[in-house]
Amino acid sequence: MSNLISLIRKDFMLSRNFLLFGVPYLIVLSIMNAKTAQFGVSLFITFPAMMMLLTSCLQDIRNVNIRFSLSLPVHRRLIVASKYVSVLPFILIGLAFALVFSLALAQLGYDSLSMNWRQLGVSILSVPLMASVYLPLYYWLGPKGAQYVNTAFFLVIFFGIMNLGDIIKAIPGMKTFLLGTEGLGLEKWLVGGAIYIVFIAASYLISLRLFTTRDL
Repeated sequence: MSNLISLIRKDFMLSRNFLLFGVPYLIVLSIMNAKTAQFGVSLFITFPAMMMLLTSCLQDIRNVNIRFSLSLPVHRRLIVASKYVSVLPFILIGLAFALVFSLALAQLGYDSLSMNWRQLGVSILSVPLMASVYLPLYYWLGPKGAQYVNTAFFLVIFFGIMNLGDIIKAIPGMKTFLLGTEGLGLEKWLVGGAIYIVFIAASYLISLRLFTTRDL
């Protein structure tokens, strides 16, 4: 457990570079899009969390941290698991961003972020989901392809959030679900939750398989 915490702490330390330009960037975008509540929720939760993950992975490659970690008495399984678990503190940082900027917008005369628990839940749950797509690609392509993967994911996340309103409208039933005007039965919640967990578990196993068979 202590090794896992140390690896997560290492990822957080590596991702601090994002915070240096990320906070001013969020301030500008929040003022420009203060009236778009759905944009704001995902901007402050999903965007920072994923960018911190991408930054930590890129810094791992630049600083050759993976080889250093393998020289320590740490199993490769723990190194891969730390990447998946690290999204949890990144999400908490995103929630803190959302709270602070919502209060700041209210003080500046703008509307504070208006969100219900469904909008909040979708923003939070989307982070492990996107991480589960990103990390197998990261371990598969390795150091040579990591920069291309990071660039592609940055563009997808940025333009996805910028056009979130159109994406929501394009998905049948999503808008009414987020607004809380349409309920889901217990069976659908259980099936959706099971698929979500299986997807993340499968992603972890794929990443672990790719990492353990790679010659570093």
